[in-house]
Amino acid sequence: MKALIHDRFGEPADVIRLADVPAPEAGVPNAVVRVLLSPIHNHDLATIRGTYGYKPELPAVGGSEFLGEYEGTRVTATGHGAWAQEVVVPRATLVPVPDAIPDESAAQLLAMPLSAVVLFEELRVGKGDWIAQNAASGAVGRIVMRLAQDAGVNIVNLVRSESSARELQTLGAKHTVDTSDPQWMRQARELTGGEGFARIVDSVAGPQTLELQRLLAPFGELTIFGGLSGAAVKLDPSLMISLECTVRGFWMTSWMRRASQDARTQAAQRVFAMALGGTLPLPVAGVYPLERCAEALRAAETPGRGGKVLLRP
Repeated sequence: MKALIHDRFGEPADVIRLADVPAPEAGVPNAVVRVLLSPIHNHDLATIRGTYGYKPELPAVGGSEFLGEYEGTRVTATGHGAWAQEVVVPRATLVPVPDAIPDESAAQLLAMPLSAVVLFEELRVGKGDWIAQNAASGAVGRIVMRLAQDAGVNIVNLVRSESSARELQTLGAKHTVDTSDPQWMRQARELTGGEGFARIVDSVAGPQTLELQRLLAPFGELTIFGGLSGAAVKLDPSLMISLECTVRGFWMTSWMRRASQDARTQAAQRVFAMALGGTLPLPVAGVYPLERCAEALRAAETPGRGGKVLLRP
């Protein structure tokens, strides 16, 4: 079968290639699923670079989420090796997709939306609290924004351009700040009445983390959710002492391991309810065949692309 593999770690568009690989075999309790669509996530790119929390044995097939067909039913699941014509996953992890959800949305229902739902719950905030997030125009950022606003939580969405700010505003964002403006930190703090933020989600990390730390309110919490910058986090220990703030990480993989089956099911049900209710923003920037993998991978890292890039076997 056809699959996108890499024999070494490096820049995705350089190391990923289309290859013929043996078709997977099921074996109890697994299932072989025909893949219909698979998204390109940031963590997929980090995995290919060798910088993610999970490092596969090489050669490896890329991808971690898919929409597929199993025994005549559309199903979705997460699992390594999704950028292929077929993928093998535990049968118990397959989630049937309601007919009312289109393919392009169903292909990206679990990894990012589920992470966003759980991440927001982990922030432990309530009506009237102030929170902020960078990378706000991404899939997780858009969902966290909607969850926060629906809950009456004040959220400031940090983006890197005026165009991204306008795009979020068209989606209903109440507060956006363009970090390319030299005065962005002052603008963000002024929105809180000068008090600072109870919670900040950092999906970029690196030198800017110090700037986010400076925007925390006393006893505030900074959650590292991603590392898009590829750089080491920078923090001020004096601020950690004077603000008595907390810096923590959040990894959905770890949550899935420690959460009960009921908690996982309830979180997934919330995602499906949002999708069926039309309140889950899942735009698509493009759909590419496996043969155009380099083009697709470059598109997936293009700023302001406006949605998720999908692969179609």
